[in-house]
Amino acid sequence: MRHRAKAITRADSLWSWAVGILFVGAILLGVRFMTTERGGAAAELRAVVIDQLSPQYPNDAFRSNTTAALEAFGMTADVFEGEEVDVGLYRSLASRQPGVVLIRSHSGILVLEAETKEHVTALFTNEPYSETSHVAEQLNDRLLIVRPFEDDAELTFGVSPKFVSNSMSGRLPRSIVIIAGCSCLGRTDLAEAFFSRGASVVVSWDGSVSLEHVDAATAFLVDRLFLYRLTLEDAVIATMVEYGQDPDFGALMTYFPGAAGRYTAAELLGLPA
Repeated sequence: MRHRAKAITRADSLWSWAVGILFVGAILLGVRFMTTERGGAAAELRAVVIDQLSPQYPNDAFRSNTTAALEAFGMTADVFEGEEVDVGLYRSLASRQPGVVLIRSHSGILVLEAETKEHVTALFTNEPYSETSHVAEQLNDRLLIVRPFEDDAELTFGVSPKFVSNSMSGRLPRSIVIIAGCSCLGRTDLAEAFFSRGASVVVSWDGSVSLEHVDAATAFLVDRLFLYRLTLEDAVIATMVEYGQDPDFGALMTYFPGAAGRYTAAELLGLPA
């Protein structure tokens, strides 16, 4: 193709200079955003570890290995288990401004029966279900009715993406959310809700997983991400090479959004170099 040449005038030069200044400014603002929302150093960061499974399926090795890796990164881990894993804990989760949220929990994709069937990803709590508790949030499907353990007659509350988006207080300032549970990335609705709260990434599984497999693989991932300081993509690949897909259900570890894979934990958290 032939193009007509154009003379460069003083106005053109000034315009190019102005565009260049704006471009540099945008880069600087982007860098500022990455550092100011989180701010500070790794030593000031805290991690929240939620172990909803501990009453029926305790795993001390998982707890000690993951918290050791987080502490080696410079975090202090606050652990919640048993009856502490209730609706109030999830309501206040973002207000704690954790750098990492590590959740070991029953979870799954539920089908809501309405005019049309709606599939919703839910995290389970250990708070017993009551018709008279959290009534408004039950009516708008922010809280769901779930059975935490297969052989348990007791029903409990489940937390839906709408709860994360609308009932949590505060922000998750570039937090890394890791969920050791079933199907939390079979759909992206829950991950998108955490992302809307400010999280930088959600790491979980795309289908059902057996308990032994998910515990071992998640602990390995945390080790590679925070102790070895690999990029997220490399940490997930290393985990899959070591443990593979779930032997019973075929689930794979993955993350949302996909662009987060190129970054290390420090970069995802927006820590200063």
